[in-house]
This record gives sequence, structure tokens and C-alpha cells, in this order.
Amino acid sequence: MRKGTWGAISVTGIFILLFSFLSAPGQAQEQILSPRVVHGTSGDSSQFPFLVALMDAKKFPQSGAFQSQFCAGSLTSPTTIVTAAHCVVNQETRKQFRAEDVLVGFTHDLDSSNFPTRQVSKISVHPGYAIKSTENDIAVLTLSQPVTDIPFIAVLTPELAAEYTEGGRPAKVAGWGNTVSSGNKYPSVFKVGNLVVFPDTSCGSGTRYEVNGVRFLGFPSSDVNPAVMLCAGGATSTGSVIDACQGDSGGPLIADGSAGPMLIGLVSWGEDCAGKYPGVYTRISAETSFLSETNAIAESAPAVAPSVSITPLFSELIIRVKGGADGITVTQYAVSVTGPTDQSPTVPVTQNCFAAPSGKSIEGSCTVSNLITGVEYTVTAISANARGNSPVSAPVTVSTSSLPVAGSIAKVTRKKTTARFTLTPSIPNGASVISERVVCIPVGSGVTRSSDVRDNFAVVTRLSKASYRCQVRIETELGVSESPIRVIKR
Repeated sequence: MRKGTWGAISVTGIFILLFSFLSAPGQAQEQILSPRVVHGTSGDSSQFPFLVALMDAKKFPQSGAFQSQFCAGSLTSPTTIVTAAHCVVNQETRKQFRAEDVLVGFTHDLDSSNFPTRQVSKISVHPGYAIKSTENDIAVLTLSQPVTDIPFIAVLTPELAAEYTEGGRPAKVAGWGNTVSSGNKYPSVFKVGNLVVFPDTSCGSGTRYEVNGVRFLGFPSSDVNPAVMLCAGGATSTGSVIDACQGDSGGPLIADGSAGPMLIGLVSWGEDCAGKYPGVYTRISAETSFLSETNAIAESAPAVAPSVSITPLFSELIIRVKGGADGITVTQYAVSVTGPTDQSPTVPVTQNCFAAPSGKSIEGSCTVSNLITGVEYTVTAISANARGNSPVSAPVTVSTSSLPVAGSIAKVTRKKTTARFTLTPSIPNGASVISERVVCIPVGSGVTRSSDVRDNFAVVTRLSKASYRCQVRIETELGVSESPIRVIKR
């Protein structure tokens, strides 16, 4: 299979083509095969505000944006544009473009007479960018002046990659590229294409994939490395293929999910425009180290509410909070507990406690006291950093309790007929302890074995060859509590 790198207009010279191409307006001698949105719909100024046009800085003053635009990119922070590496590297000479040769334009219409532009002060190409394989096809442009009045797009992190790049996930691509698969037709207003992310089996394992009744061929591993690339394609209800095409290179592939819209890919390359194969995109979640090093990941407020787990005690609640899986740094958690207190037994009040992530853990915990035993309380939490707060977590209703809290099995080592357990501490909850043991019940038939807990350790002996379901069991004068079950095998 011959792979055509989705190329860019060269600012410095003419590129050699791998096979025939369609030229951008006014660029017939300076373009290699590069994708544009075929069978897309026109975008408006409210869509993709972070989408930028990369333009030939020398050509722009005389020819305007329409004739000088050669690639697209995305604003990911006030001072950075993320685009494809092949947009700023001459594919023949392998030389990187000079920063002063590229101008960034913020407009949805290339025929506009007046729109903001920014000069580029630095171009950073991924050190692992490989022209032949097109792996790590990503670059960051640092702007000479920050952009403060245009929203940027969040960058997909590895923590959310499974959700945002799962097979079948709806996605959108945008750009000013060619809108027909045969011929030349370039819009002044960018086009938007509705696509679907392909599973890795169709993007590196050769499996076919169907979208709206159109069956796409899958790229084999010899052409696609799914670790750093992802595939996406689309089809209209009438069976027309939707795809990027010449000139959309470097443009954004956007998906929506639990953390809102995020940049998941960059237009990179393809076999042809709107053909029998999907388009191939740089996988953003695989490039976060490079993006962090080039300051292209802006710190933003947490976008996902934290999760909450609660340990109810005699007159207090221990609340553990864990930040949402959006990869955004959290510096503090704030917890609200609403219900009656010892001081206000008839009128509900809200008490707050605060926690910070400890060490390498992203979890924090705090305690709210002076509560009434056996009464229900409503608990919510937010996570925060210097940029703002997350959404509020879903309310959790919990009652304080006089029961003990069993510790959990942190580690177990089994050798022949003996199992050694390391445990987290149990909480007697203010009552006298009658017993605390690790109890192991065989899976199937057999004899239950147990051992007393001493200093958060226990050793259970005389185990048979069976697997066992083990847990910590603590009994006080006020009740019994058991930990989650841990299955141990011979």
C-alpha cells in the first residue's frame, strides 16, 4: 500500500509528491497531497473559535489569507498553536520552516478583510517526528503575543483517552481544504465534517469498519501505528464519504465527552480524499509529554466533578475525595456536609472541610464532626486549582453510625498452606473490641480458616489447595463490620 503523507504548502520550496495531488488556490507549485473536508458543512464564527489558519507570512500582505493559507492549527493556550509537523517541515529537504515565515490568522472566513493575526516566535517540532512513517506528526508554534480574547481548546490527556477515542465515538474535523474528492474547490469559510473514531482493529490491524452503511477498509500495522495515530471517517445518510482532504493538514479532530470538547487528533495523512480508507490523525493523548514541554497544555479549571467515598462514624464522617479523570491538576478539595449538628439539632446547617492531594496521590481526605448518630447527611464536593473550581459532585446521602469500620486487605502473600495479610487499620468507632480476625472461606467445599489480627497483620494457616474468599471481620459491643472480599488463589 502506498501511503500519501497529507502535506502542506512549502514556504521555502517545492515538495516531491508521492502521487498525484490537488492544488490549493494560487499554490499549484507548492503543495503536496494534504487533506481538506469533503462533504462537510460550512462552519460559522461560533464554531471552532480556536481553529486558526497558518499562512505564508511573505505572501499574505499582497495575496490575502485565501491565497496564502496552507495549513490549519488549534489554539491550546494563549500563546501556543498545535499543528502537524509536516506543515512546518520541508518533506524534501527535511528543513524546518523559519518562525518568521509563518503567520497565524484567527478567522472563519479567509476572504474577511480584517481579522486578528499573530506572528510566530518559535516553531517546535516533535523530536521523534519521522517523515517516512509519519509518526509523531505534531508541532507547536509559540506566538509572539498572547491571545486573550479567543477561547482555547483543551488537550486530551491519557486519563481520558479510553473514553474519547473509543471506537464509534462521534468526532468533528474542520478546515479550509478541498471540498471535492476529484478536482479543485476551496472554500473561504471553513467546513466541518462529522466523523466517527475507528477502533484500533481498523487502524493498525486491517479490519474493515462500517459507518452509515459505508464499509471502509482498515489500515494494516505496516502503515499505521495505533500507539501514536488514530483513524476517523464518516458518511452521509446517502452514502457519501466525509473526510479531510488537501489543505486541512494540522487541523483539529474534536470529540465531546465527560470533560467537554477536547482536541483528540490532528489531520495527518491518508490514502486519498473521501476514498475507501479513513483519514489518519496524530493521536494527541500520546503526545502530552511533548505538549507539556512546549507549554502547549494550558492549566484550566477542573472540568469533571470529583468522586466521593465516605466512612460513617459515631458522630463524624470521614470523606475521601478524588479528582475527576480529566488529567487537570487539583490543588485543593472542598467538601460540604449538610444536616443537623449537636449545636443545631433541628435546623440543618452546612459544614465544610478542606483537603489537598497528598504526595503522589490525587486523593485527599477530611473529617466533619459534631454530627448526630443515626441521622442522614448530604455530602457534596468540588476540586479546585488556581484557575477555578470543578462542577459540584452528585449529592451523596449517608447516615452516621455507631458500627465499627473494618480495615481492608492491602496485601496478601500465600505460600503453600499459609497466607500472610497486611491490613489497613480498623476503626472501632469508640467501642470496645470483642474480636478482629481475617476470615477465609473456601470457594466450593472445605473448611473456613481464620486468624486474629495483631498490629494490622494476620497469618492464616492450614489452607487447602482451594481458592479462598477472605475478609477482615471486626466485632465491637455495638456491632459487626466486614471488609470487601479479597479472593486468594493457591
